[in-house]
Amino acid sequence: MPAVSTEAVIVGIGETPVGKLPGMSSVEIQALAVLDALKDAGCALSELDGVINLDPYQSPNSMFSTTLSEYLGVKPRFSATVDVGGTVTGMTMLQQAIWAVEAGHCELAVCVYGENGLTGRAEGTHGFHLKNLLGGEEWEEPFGLQGMVIPYALVAQRYIDLYGATIADFGAVAVSARQHALLNDNAMMKKPITLEAHAASRMISSPIRLLDCSLVADGGGALLVASRDRAKRFGDRAVQMRSLGMKTTHNSVVDMPDIPDFGMAEAGRAAYEAAGIGPADVQVVNLHDAFTISVLVTLEALGFCEPGQAGALVRSGATTLGGRWPVNPHGGLLSQAHIGGMLHLVDAVRQLRGEAGRRQVDGARRALVSGNGGVFSVCGVAILEKV
Repeated sequence: MPAVSTEAVIVGIGETPVGKLPGMSSVEIQALAVLDALKDAGCALSELDGVINLDPYQSPNSMFSTTLSEYLGVKPRFSATVDVGGTVTGMTMLQQAIWAVEAGHCELAVCVYGENGLTGRAEGTHGFHLKNLLGGEEWEEPFGLQGMVIPYALVAQRYIDLYGATIADFGAVAVSARQHALLNDNAMMKKPITLEAHAASRMISSPIRLLDCSLVADGGGALLVASRDRAKRFGDRAVQMRSLGMKTTHNSVVDMPDIPDFGMAEAGRAAYEAAGIGPADVQVVNLHDAFTISVLVTLEALGFCEPGQAGALVRSGATTLGGRWPVNPHGGLLSQAHIGGMLHLVDAVRQLRGEAGRRQVDGARRALVSGNGGVFSVCGVAILEKV
């Protein structure tokens, strides 16, 4: 059973500004997130003895955690680099930090992701580099299957074929995310959108439009982990990860199963069972939303509605603030910033501590965070709750 030890808890969160951070490397951005987490917890940099990170742009050097440690001026007893894809990377970092603290390998560990994905791009380019680095160079790229928009467009079209989904279903997800981002001072998007604006946005790869896509950005987030005993010095703000379910089904898109067989449902069942709860027991739902289709598929896989009914659920208002299951109250990847999905975890902790301000979910006791790396290649579900 994938229960996670409750002997180590999250005691601090860090979040950098998002958008354009010109002149900052991804290492500098990560350092900024780490310092913010330490400040949030009231800890000194000298106390940090565990560093777990991922730096997607620090090529060709692959010693990401040691590079960051040296930049920070710390000499940790535990170092690791984690790359599972999407928000699952942050969950796995958190899992490893909890294990490391519980086993005595370190006492205060930070999990951090940060990137200069917007200003670090080559001049004149858009989005991420159109390269297939997932092993499908021979079987996919020669046929035009590049990047991430095109394979997610295939998922979206399959969803339409399976369930008769409409443009309004996708648009409702985008509109809800933007409504939430308007309440988040640290969000890239500050202009309201409508279903009509979504439908009128230019097509990127049919049926995915511009407003179906998440935001490439500069920014970073961090989570600070300590033992439960040590957490007492931080007051009553600690949050624990009750469970983590994960399932890998494929790597290359050519080997991807049909939507009902994605690994998200199995990961969700494992997380629910280990935490002893179900969808009805969750108040905050932070779903990896690289594209609007991701939210529709995940809502159904995790039991918030029946297959093919996610669009109706979102259009009913159930996933907006004040609804039954607020989804991504920080604006998500669609309207706050992508940042590898790390801010989904940061915001879940903030919600459970009751510190989300205008976008606070009333009575938030448990948060579900989902992630999928690649194209639903590896799926993860974490249940967080207030200590």
